[in-house]
Amino acid sequence: MSSVRLLIQYAPLNIGSVLKLSREDSKYLFNVLRMKNGELIEVTDGKGSSFLAELVNIQHLKILEKVQSLSENSFSLFLCQALLKGDKMDMVVQKATELGVRKIIPFFSERSILKDTRKVDRWQKIAKEATEQSGRSLIPEISKVQSYKNLIENTENGIVFWEGSKENFINIFNYIDISSSLSLFIGPEGGFTKEEIKIAEDKGLKIASLGKRILRAETSAIAALAIVNFLMENYAIIKK
Repeated sequence: MSSVRLLIQYAPLNIGSVLKLSREDSKYLFNVLRMKNGELIEVTDGKGSSFLAELVNIQHLKILEKVQSLSENSFSLFLCQALLKGDKMDMVVQKATELGVRKIIPFFSERSILKDTRKVDRWQKIAKEATEQSGRSLIPEISKVQSYKNLIENTENGIVFWEGSKENFINIFNYIDISSSLSLFIGPEGGFTKEEIKIAEDKGLKIASLGKRILRAETSAIAALAIVNFLMENYAIIKK
């Protein structure tokens, strides 16, 4: 399998078809990577499907066969992230994509400084670039901004990370359903209020802490995703 991966969204990927490369992709492959006609690369449609393709010439490639993508998790993680100031959300979207989330849902809560944003399209572009960089075959969806209460009401399986929780995270994880999408909630700079935590508890969501120290919101998102990823990937071992 080629180590070179290319994300193509400007044409459908079908076995046997010959696609015309965009000028940008052609320049990247032949001028930057110095690839030659006849070499093989892996291409993905950004929706989860990957294919082996041959570079026919500087303008075209041919789709040879479908291949199994090993870059995607067998489970689905959704990141529910409170809106953050400045470029903090940019970093969260980038790192969350690298860590394998399927969906990012920005929301506002009681202590949120921002209540809305016009950056969803920007974040979708960042997610696309992070998908290419990390070798994923699926671009996470960036949802429209929602209110915390509305998001909680429509979540069946989730963990709300709150510095006030005394629960052991491993014990909480033992009661998580990994067969369905798991939503991870990260609050704003000022954190969640006790009333918001009660709303989540009443809905049946789990409340967990990320440790003894109070982390920045953007750090919490990355830490939570890394920990949960590790636990879910090793779930069978941990349960023994």
